[in-house]
Amino acid sequence: MASVLLLAVNRHQERYFSAIAQAAEDIDIRVLHDNKLPVAVLPRRLSKAERDLIASVRDQRLKTVEQESPGFKVSGTLRSILSLYYFLSCYIFFLRTEKFFAHNAFQLIGLWNGMKWRQKITRYVIAGTDTLFFENGAFPDTTTVDAEGVNYASSIPRSRDFYLSYSKVMTKPLPDRLTERKPKKAPAIHQSGDVPLPDRYLFVPFQVDSDTQIVEYSPWIKNMEHLYSVLEDVVRVTGADLPVIVIKEHPSSKNDYRYLHSRNGRILFYNNENTQILIEQAEAIVTINSSVGFESILLEKPVVTLGNAFYNIDGLVSHAESVDTLIAACRNFVPPESLLRQRFLDYLYGDYYAEGDWRTCDSAHAASVLKKIRNILEY
Repeated sequence: MASVLLLAVNRHQERYFSAIAQAAEDIDIRVLHDNKLPVAVLPRRLSKAERDLIASVRDQRLKTVEQESPGFKVSGTLRSILSLYYFLSCYIFFLRTEKFFAHNAFQLIGLWNGMKWRQKITRYVIAGTDTLFFENGAFPDTTTVDAEGVNYASSIPRSRDFYLSYSKVMTKPLPDRLTERKPKKAPAIHQSGDVPLPDRYLFVPFQVDSDTQIVEYSPWIKNMEHLYSVLEDVVRVTGADLPVIVIKEHPSSKNDYRYLHSRNGRILFYNNENTQILIEQAEAIVTINSSVGFESILLEKPVVTLGNAFYNIDGLVSHAESVDTLIAACRNFVPPESLLRQRFLDYLYGDYYAEGDWRTCDSAHAASVLKKIRNILEY
């Protein structure tokens, strides 16, 4: 019987992984919370590769806390203290993980996301062992279960030829609604109920500065403040030739952007407006690599990406790697090619994603996940 470990780093993951394990009859699935890793470990000298790993993970954690700090004020003494603390905690976690896997072998190891700091260290320790990664699905009521990674690191094909040759007949219709995001921000200056949406606008969704989508997969946009500055550059060059820009802040962001709300009269904030309405009424969507970009493809809207996204496919979206290329893209919005879009969505919804939302794991969802696990084990 195949041996699988699902490693959780919080209680939500532990409960979910346990539900999957309980549904498995032909696979030996063990669930382990990272707080159950060995505590008694002996310090040892690290190799250069190990030091580089821990230093890079430490730097990732520092960048995350900086992105969550208004004004980027993590500096000086506080930065030195955090740097030492993060290095030591990563070092200890590395030793604990190393000790556990020195005495426990598995055919397949599953992690959530794979790009957070604990998962990065675990991936290094278990190098050579087959892996499995979980994440929210892009469609409502779907979950990512991928042997290579999630988001831009996933196994989703990027070749237009792959999709144009994909001919599987869909047995279920695509969703006609988007995943609801409940706002938890202070009221914006421009918001639904007070100020109607402009007749013409471009929609730009803000993302979470500290999320791996920005930290790992945004090569030239550093954060949302930088994105706003880039948009100001676009407005400065294009003037009234371009529709106004409408921004909606991410409901999970810890940053306060009220200081930007009135800075430019052609860049407006509508934090309380429904995301689907913002997409449907926009002339086009400009995003780094947000799920809103994918949802915009679903709703047949032109999309311009600024970062690395799994849907960066020629003919599906436009891509900009500088202010100049963004300005050029904004002057000629191109909708997704109809056949390519349909085949892309059919593949993701019909083949790629596991059915069901992991938060409400039922027997059908567990069966879909276990089928994907079996396919990976048999590959």
